[in-house]
Order: sequence, then C-alpha cells, then structure tokens
Amino acid sequence: MTRRQLVAALLAAACSTEARDEQDQSCMDDTDCLSGQVCNNNICYENDLPKYGGIALDVQTAEPAFRLELRGKDTALKRILDRLPNRYYVDRDEVRERLRITVLEQQFDDLEEGTGENVPVAASIELQQPSRFARPPFVVTDLTFTPPADGSDPEPVFKAWPRYDVRDIGADQPLYAKLTYQDDVAGDQPFQWGRGIVARQLMRKKTDTPEDDTFEIFTVRECHRRVLGNIRFPDGPLAVEPPLDPPPTVVVNMRHAGRADDGDPETPVCDPNPMGETPATCSVETVVNPPNQECSSGLCPDPYGCYPDPVDDKKKCGCKRDSECPAGQVCRVDRQLCALDLTDRPAIKQVTAEVKDDAAVSAWVYTYCDENPTADRTMEFVVSASPDARLGLPRLNYRVVLTFLVGDLMGSTPLGRICLPTWRPAHEVQIPLRGAPGRLFKNYAEQEWTCCDTSCLAEAATKPPPDAPTTCWVKPAITVVGDFAIPDPATWAAAACMPLSGADEQGRVRVTYGAADCTGDGDECTVNLSPGPTNGNSQSYVLRVEPPVGSLFRSALIDATIASDSTRLGEQDLKPRVLLRGKVRCEGDTCVPAEVLAERVILGEDPTTLLGPYFYNATTIYDAVTKQSDYVIPVNPGVYLVTALPTVTAQNSALGPSQLVVVDLREDSPLLVEQEDGLMVADLEDMDEQLALTPGAVYTVELDDFVSNSRVIPLDLTSGEGLLHPDGEPLDLNAPGTCLPGEGCQIRRIRSVSSPLRVPQNQIVRFIARTAAAAAE
Repeated sequence: MTRRQLVAALLAAACSTEARDEQDQSCMDDTDCLSGQVCNNNICYENDLPKYGGIALDVQTAEPAFRLELRGKDTALKRILDRLPNRYYVDRDEVRERLRITVLEQQFDDLEEGTGENVPVAASIELQQPSRFARPPFVVTDLTFTPPADGSDPEPVFKAWPRYDVRDIGADQPLYAKLTYQDDVAGDQPFQWGRGIVARQLMRKKTDTPEDDTFEIFTVRECHRRVLGNIRFPDGPLAVEPPLDPPPTVVVNMRHAGRADDGDPETPVCDPNPMGETPATCSVETVVNPPNQECSSGLCPDPYGCYPDPVDDKKKCGCKRDSECPAGQVCRVDRQLCALDLTDRPAIKQVTAEVKDDAAVSAWVYTYCDENPTADRTMEFVVSASPDARLGLPRLNYRVVLTFLVGDLMGSTPLGRICLPTWRPAHEVQIPLRGAPGRLFKNYAEQEWTCCDTSCLAEAATKPPPDAPTTCWVKPAITVVGDFAIPDPATWAAAACMPLSGADEQGRVRVTYGAADCTGDGDECTVNLSPGPTNGNSQSYVLRVEPPVGSLFRSALIDATIASDSTRLGEQDLKPRVLLRGKVRCEGDTCVPAEVLAERVILGEDPTTLLGPYFYNATTIYDAVTKQSDYVIPVNPGVYLVTALPTVTAQNSALGPSQLVVVDLREDSPLLVEQEDGLMVADLEDMDEQLALTPGAVYTVELDDFVSNSRVIPLDLTSGEGLLHPDGEPLDLNAPGTCLPGEGCQIRRIRSVSSPLRVPQNQIVRFIARTAAAAAE
C-alpha cells in the first residue's frame, strides 16, 4: 500500500468512527457545534488547534522547482482533529496543477496574401509569478520547448505550478512567460531569421478543482526584425595601452521603454494616438487565453467592464481604462482589450561588441506586429551599454525611437550610434578605509570587549575578551557612481549619437562604473578608475561604502577625484554606527538562545543617499551566571523594526517570538546616549521596547506529498498592524517600499535565520507564532 493509499484509508476510517461521548454532536459546519468545538468530518470535536490566522507559509522545493505560499484562510487548508497529532493539513494535489505549453510560429509564404502555416519552434521559456506575500517572485528558468527533428507532433512543455482557489486572498497573481527563441541554423534557406525575446502573460483558468492549463503561444516570424547599429567614440579613438587580455568588450542590451501614466484614469497608457508622444507598444496577443466572454447580462469578472464590441457590437468583457485590466496589463482603448504592459521588459538577446569605432551591434527585436504584420511599427526602446569594467568608462542608457518598415523585412532597421566618451586608461587605485575600535559589550564581571566588529563576541559567553586592536582597517562592499554629461554636445550631435535616457535639464545622468575588489590579503580595497577625458585634468566619482552586518562602521558616500597620477586615496576615517543593545528576556525559568533581527524602515528616505545594509541579525550572548541573554547590533542611523526569535533547541521549547517594536535610531533620537568612547548607544533594556520571548501559538501542519527537505519559511503577516513610524505615519510591513523597494519587510519571518525549517520524512512541520498573530482572522 502506498503512503497516499494509507492516508486515504485512514481518512475513510476517520469518517466512519463514532464520536467520543463528550463530542457526540453531528454537524454540517462549525455553527452546529458548541462553543470551543469545530465541525470535522460531520462530527463536533474540541478544537485545540491555534486559530488559522497565524498561518502564512512559504514552502519552496528546489528540485523540481515548486513554490507554495499558504495562508490560514486558504480553501485547501484542512483541520484534522480525529486522530493525533491534531493538525492542519494540505494535500499537494489540491494546490498544484500542470501547465502545458506549446510554442508555435506563423511563417508566411506570402505576407500580402496572408498565406502560411503555424510551425513549432525551439525556445527556452522562463516563467515568473509575483509573490502573494510581497516576497521575491517565483521564477523558473530551465524549461525548453524542442520540436522533434523528424517533423512529428511536438510534446508540450509540462510544468507543475502552484494553484490557489479563486476565493483565496491574493490568488490571482499574474503569470508571465519570457521566450528566448532559437535563431535559424545555417542551411539552404534563402534567408536566416534571427529572433528577439517575446513576452507573454498566461491567463489561467479559474476552476473549482485542479486540472491542466493548456497554453499555445503563437508568434509571427515576420514580426522578428533585425536592428543594426554601431559603437562610436565621437571625441576620438579610445587608446587601450598596454592591450588588455582578454580584449575588452561592450555589452549591449535593449528593453521596451513604455510610457509613463499621466495619472488620469481616462487616458490609458495604450492610447494608440497620444498627443505628441510615441505610441506605447500594446499588443493584445501578448495575453494568452484572455477571458473576453460575452456579457449580455452586464456582469463580468473583476476587474473587467462590459462594453459593446467595436467590431460586432455584441457586449463583451473588456476595458476602457487601465483600471479595468488585471495586474500587469494596460487597456488597448481602440479594441477595448487588455494587453501586457511591456515597460522595462527585455527586447533583445544580450549582444557583445568590440570596443572600437564603428564596431557593429546587430540584434533581433520582436515588434509585436501579430495583429497586422503588413503594417509599419513605431516603437521606443532604452538601449544600455556596459563597457568592460577595466576601461573605467561609465555605463550609459540611451533612448531611441525606431520605425520598422514592412519594405525592410529582409533587411535591417538602423538602430543608431551607441556613443561612449573617450577617456584615459583606467588604473588601479587603492582605497584605505579605517576607524577606531569601540566598546561593544561589558559582562557582569565588568570585562569589556573593544573590537572592530561583533565577531569578537562569538565566544563572549565562555571566554575572556581578546586584546583590543589599536586601529580597524575596513574592507566593505564598494560601488562607484557619479554624474555624467556629454563632454561636447555639438560633437555628439554631429556624430548622430542616440540621446541619453533620463538626463536632467543640464544633460546630466546618474551612472555606475563598477565595484571595488576587497578580497585581497592586504588591508585595503582596490578599484580601476579613469582620470576622465583626454583633455581634462581629473574625474570625480562617488564611492558607496557599505560595510557588512556586524561591522562597527557606518556606511558612507565618499567623494573621490582621480587624476592621472592618483594611485591611492587619502586615508578615510569611517564614523561608527550606532549600537543597538539590550537583553532578551524569557517568560518563566527556562530561557533559550535567541536571534535578534533589526530591519531598516526606508519609508520617506532619499533613495540617492540611502545605503545598506537594511537587514541585521545577531545571536544573543547567554550568561550562565546571571541567566540573561544580551545582544549587540551596530546599525546605520535610521528607524528600525526590531524583534527577537527563539532558536530551535533540543528541549523543543514553546517560547515564541517577541513583539515587534519600532526604534528611532536616527542621529537626533533621544534614545541615543553617548558612552565614554564616543559611541552612540540605544539600550532597549532601559526602555519600554525591551524584547521578551513568551509562550507562543504552536502550529502543526502536515504538508502531504511535498518533497522531503523542502524549505518552509513561516511568516507573520498581521502582528505589524498598528505600528507607527516615529513621525506618526502608519507602517505596513506587507507593502513594498516600507523596508525594501519591491518587497515587504523581511522581519515578518518568525523562524530564526540560523535554524531553517524543512519538511521531514513524516511531512509534519511545527512552528511557533506570536499569539497576537494567531488571534488574527
């Protein structure tokens, strides 16, 4: 008997088992039961499970790639109360279905006549779906559609994908496909087609039970068009002496520019006739299996509206504004249909060109002409050029409008000139960064740990402090940025250079150059920097210095001016971070080691001056004499969310996470006190924000048929409700932009980073949530 058959037999047996004497009431749902009881298999049982509001699990399987984000209110989550252990239960078959993907290309024999056939073509497929929990997206990159060489019918690409009930919160996340097609191989054809990158959004069926979702992705071969440009140094040839080995190159990419929304809901981005702007690229064929059903009753699934069709006047579900399209789509107003928003999506396969005048840049672009391959297309792109870091040149972005003429089908469309400045050769520059050590910790015996970073505290519970250093040499992460403006606009204009993208009124753009190397054996980092233009004296840069978590020294922006004879910057003294210190208390006599987390609140911060790290963690120092657990975390000044998580112990303690607190650690915060050596310290032991581990809600969840060793990340999506920024603004920990630009806060995790939770052989996992989160429904 297989494991699944055994589970089915047990379930069947449970359904037929008589109720216990104290639980003899039959039921249809929970309302038929007494207070404190729930209905399970039509029988009332005492419910000793914590409330489902505390369940939010991110379950990740590496091989084969699969990811389920499970919420307590999800339809697939069941309760098992008629056999031990009482637990929540989810069957993998209920939360996954298969995607069946076939890739077909229409290849015309006669474009004007519209004759041709659909042919399966080879392509690699990348699938991406945003997170329900505002975490990183689920991305699968190893899918390949390969038609048989003998011309027989191809097998679809099959991929298991998470499935959520239509009633589940956040269930309708968009599913994107990026297709990278194989170019024609050399042969007897009169013309070898290359192919660009194609984007599609796959609209899945909303069914009551799991079933295969079939997608036939169609493209048109004649919509792939070649663009041809070149590299140009309008200020004169670039001298690379001595020659570099391997020879330097420029990496060129293109992405769709899109058009910014003006904020008026009555003027969709996809207006085909905008006033004075390039039309956005809006192809309704980018949406595969759209639900454009008739709506004679006037009712359509959210968010669509019901409108007369522009062609046959029948009422169909569609749009007249962007808000009537699903996430990731915009409204094509002339057809009243939704299209995938292509803004910032890749347009070409990455191209590598030589670093010399007139070096060719050749690529293929998909023009999304599916609707009418015989029409000309005008499109706007952002082109990026990333020169070899050894050259010290800036990475530049350009904006270009291209018109693809049908008459140039077998030729190429001029891309334009990708212009780069002529600078003197880059050379190695040493970056000496130092700081003064500080007193990080003092134990009950008045012993002091004076260090450069918190690694010296790893054995503070059992060993005396090491000798204090006299100077700290710091080796942080360093990236180089700066402002760039075209040195001679007239010269660049005469060379027909593409205009820079994002330039301000003075023609300046913010650029990046590369990163420093801090992995050497010495005390200093090194970076390749150029003295700038050949007719200049020096070049200005800004170093973004970001020491790692644990370092005593704060992140900084350091101005640097590099001349031809600059080989070493002056020694830079880094300021210390502020110290977040305190004790983690435990309710009761037994205390366990804990991990303290601190995450920066970036809401309202200037992104140009905001520096990482943003997320810090430290393990407590347990003192066996005082039975207290201390923590020390140096952080950059700012506003922070702070909590403590118990680490897993052999005693299987039921202690749960501490509360989440907001701590103001900005430089002018009254919480900061200067200690003798000048360090600014916030000691939470002396404040209301002290951290205490208290008994939590113990959850037991069976993940039936999930791959053993799958990673399980429990999250708390509710305990942050009601938290306020020190300036009075409410904080939403689930919203992108509070702690990270594109994600929710990492501190929502309730399992120690050092103690990952994985699915065991019996497929039952246990975790402890805050009781406040467990009460949230």
